[in-house]
Amino acid sequence: MNVRMVAVDVDGTLLNSRKELTSPVQEAIEAVKAQGILFTIATGRDICGLTKLQHLISPGSPVITYNGAELRLAGSGELLSSICLPEESAMEIVRHGLELGFTAIVWSKGVLYIGQAGPWSRGYAEMYGIEALPLTQPEALAKQGVTKVIWAGEPGEIGSLEEKLQRFPISGAECCTSDLSYLEFMAQGVNKGSGLRAAAEALGLRREEVMAVGDGHNDIPMLRWAAFSVAMGNASEEVKCSARFVTESCDRDGLAAALNALLSHPLDNRKLIERTGDPAESAEASAFSKNLPLFSKNKP
Repeated sequence: MNVRMVAVDVDGTLLNSRKELTSPVQEAIEAVKAQGILFTIATGRDICGLTKLQHLISPGSPVITYNGAELRLAGSGELLSSICLPEESAMEIVRHGLELGFTAIVWSKGVLYIGQAGPWSRGYAEMYGIEALPLTQPEALAKQGVTKVIWAGEPGEIGSLEEKLQRFPISGAECCTSDLSYLEFMAQGVNKGSGLRAAAEALGLRREEVMAVGDGHNDIPMLRWAAFSVAMGNASEEVKCSARFVTESCDRDGLAAALNALLSHPLDNRKLIERTGDPAESAEASAFSKNLPLFSKNKP
């Protein structure tokens, strides 16, 4: 067992359903870092949305933002890489979203723009502690570079559109939901899995040395890429089936349970982590289960 970096999602994973960072989770993170394991965040947020969480991230670690579209260095905020949507794709996504009646949320050069604001976009700018600008010149933004576009709308409509667009994607783009009411678009090939792979490569780490924890559909690519992946108990079945292990929910400090199990701390006799069906059994996975008594395999 040789995990050298842990990457976690924010909402519903690091934070509970009330957007709180609990003491057990914070203590478990510090215990992992004390053992020399790097801790970082993989999020759909912009880096400014992590201001109150930056102290948790190991200095010098790449932080995965915009669902993998940007990598920034913890501490300095130095931009390591950025992948923008193709200009025509960005314009098509914004135009089509507005035509469908959605709020269009656009990130360009770290600045937030909102067009056709509605009930599903209320509170978005406040979450980052910044003021959104009106989306009046999408063509100019597309030319200077759009990192991410979000359609904000009624959850039922967003869910059905995600399924449709995954079958018939917009050219040059791919999409995923980060919240029931948010459909997010990034450049084709950009997701948390590609971002986590790039972060690991920047540190000279192999996937066998990386652990990922998440709860949302946008976490699925990184859960599938990391050799040791943990889905939160509050995740959907699809997300759980994409991970090797399942922990407690975010409201039961599931991240703390997973991190403490990583360190083999015998918290109690409860079965906090369950192994999900995984077609390939590796020597590393076997060692992981044996060394971490709180993790147990599901029987086929």
